[in-house]
Amino acid sequence: MKTPKIFLFCIFSLAIAAVPISAATFSGTLSAPKSGGTSTLNWSGGPLTGTNGAGGVVTECTTLTCDTYALTVSVPASFYSANPSYAVHVAINWSSNLNDLDVYIMDASGNVVCSSAQGLTNWENADCGALPSGVYSVSVETSAAVNTAYTGQITLAAEPTMSVGWARYRPGNFGFSEPLVLTRPAGTYNSSPAGPVFLEQDAEPRVVHDNVGNLYVAAIQGVPAGTDTWLSMDGGKTFTYTGQPDGTQAAAALGVGTDVGIGGGDEDLVVGPNGQLALSSLWLGSVTDCASSDGATAWACNALSSNVPEDDRQWLAGDGPDTVYMTTKNLGALTGDTESIYVVKSTDGGVVFGAPVLVTTPTAGVQPGDEGNIVVDPNNGNVYLVFIGANSNQVYMAKSSDGGQTWVLKLVYEAPATTSLAHVFPAIAVDHGSGLHVVFNDGRNSYLTSSSDLGADWTTPIRLNNSADSKTSLEPWVTAGDFGKVNVFFYGTSDSNYMDPGAKWKIFMAQTLNAFSWVPTVAQSPAVPYVMHQGPICTDGTGCASGTRNLLEYFFPDVYMDGSAMAVYPDDLHSDPATTVTQAWFIRQTAGSTVTGSSKPANR
Repeated sequence: MKTPKIFLFCIFSLAIAAVPISAATFSGTLSAPKSGGTSTLNWSGGPLTGTNGAGGVVTECTTLTCDTYALTVSVPASFYSANPSYAVHVAINWSSNLNDLDVYIMDASGNVVCSSAQGLTNWENADCGALPSGVYSVSVETSAAVNTAYTGQITLAAEPTMSVGWARYRPGNFGFSEPLVLTRPAGTYNSSPAGPVFLEQDAEPRVVHDNVGNLYVAAIQGVPAGTDTWLSMDGGKTFTYTGQPDGTQAAAALGVGTDVGIGGGDEDLVVGPNGQLALSSLWLGSVTDCASSDGATAWACNALSSNVPEDDRQWLAGDGPDTVYMTTKNLGALTGDTESIYVVKSTDGGVVFGAPVLVTTPTAGVQPGDEGNIVVDPNNGNVYLVFIGANSNQVYMAKSSDGGQTWVLKLVYEAPATTSLAHVFPAIAVDHGSGLHVVFNDGRNSYLTSSSDLGADWTTPIRLNNSADSKTSLEPWVTAGDFGKVNVFFYGTSDSNYMDPGAKWKIFMAQTLNAFSWVPTVAQSPAVPYVMHQGPICTDGTGCASGTRNLLEYFFPDVYMDGSAMAVYPDDLHSDPATTVTQAWFIRQTAGSTVTGSSKPANR
């Protein structure tokens, strides 16, 4: 089902003066305007026909697929100093969103300095900021278009006086390690709990690190097959399989034998300041929680850590060495068949939890849809969680300032009533300066909104995905570093429909180092060099048709001690078909800007 797009962005009114030019190459010089004025260049181009970028394959430009505008910028640096709100915009418009054009602006060396490449619109507008004097090439390219004419305008003008969810886009300079598959020892695929019933998958993977650099990964097989775990003590170069904390040992504790696990549904994993691990795993009767204080060698498990039935999609957050919060959506047992979110708290590292505290109740007037994760701000102890409302066009944040005893709700963003933001979980991260960052998706684009005042006010969301091979994105997840600096990972495809059987998907990372700026800059590039899934990515949970939910609902990145991004993700194209359908794969950033003080990650 196609989901309507969120129209978060607007472009200032363009008075297009068409200048007939017979060739497919245009040129002009943009000069500084008089004080308070605007400089403008106009042209008309096309018609263009082609599928450059379709299927994730970017081809060379031809006279049929691309137009070029030779742009000379003659604007002294002193003008930008005196007019800091001024920026160069390159905009194109065409008649129908059934056709798709993109615009890229390159410097004299061929480097893309700004671009606009979205889908299902009839316009692009690249915000190039204070573009220095020099010679540039504007390339108008077909993504998928037939006989499409367009009008173009280049302006130097003040940015809009109100924040309108605008961003500047450029290619990322990120490098990543060769993807590494996480495997289990020979024989465990056939002998692990539940055997082949759950296709021997390792999905919805989560990676965390402790304060000495050890990495821990968890990934689910499905109820009751258990949750697999791995340990790396060399920064992710190699991993050792460490078993299933929620598997046979948890089952034996309940006296149900050793041939099934007690877990393997949804899972989450957190690590404390001294290396204490807490792992939570959903099963049909309750939630299994396990804790380890020796680097995942031995685990203490409680298969009945939640004594509330009908739980769904639990998440964990640690606060210091011993305190662990767990939140989950209850399907009605607590509130007379009304879905609600509750939080429980552990003071023994995540084995025994206290009584549930309701976050949403029928009397509060806000009911939850899909619930995202929970985080704790170590600077002040505030606890935050995020969820989609029962009306799926709303994103909410819940906040507790008293250790989870009471909660207040805040509407973060509301889209048009016809727009669903349930694709699937929203995610929240807290940066080192107590800035909050939430991402969500409308079935087309991934968005970021941020708060610099502990959740009281939020920026207008900005679109993150911006390239020919990420016209459609899904399932974003955010991690944060220094104040206003975040990474967001997501699935991306050039296809216009996320349920298309031919859609080819890659893993992408988008980064902004100035989330609280009037116009943030977003850098994006693929994090994995190849397609890792082909076909639909269904976001309807258990309502998905067979074969459309191989990747399940999310993958969870992290930020390492040196600031490098890390992620574990599911791949069903390169996994071993003899043993599994979906395996977990690990990557770590090796080059490019990072979200902490270091400008580039350490060599691995």
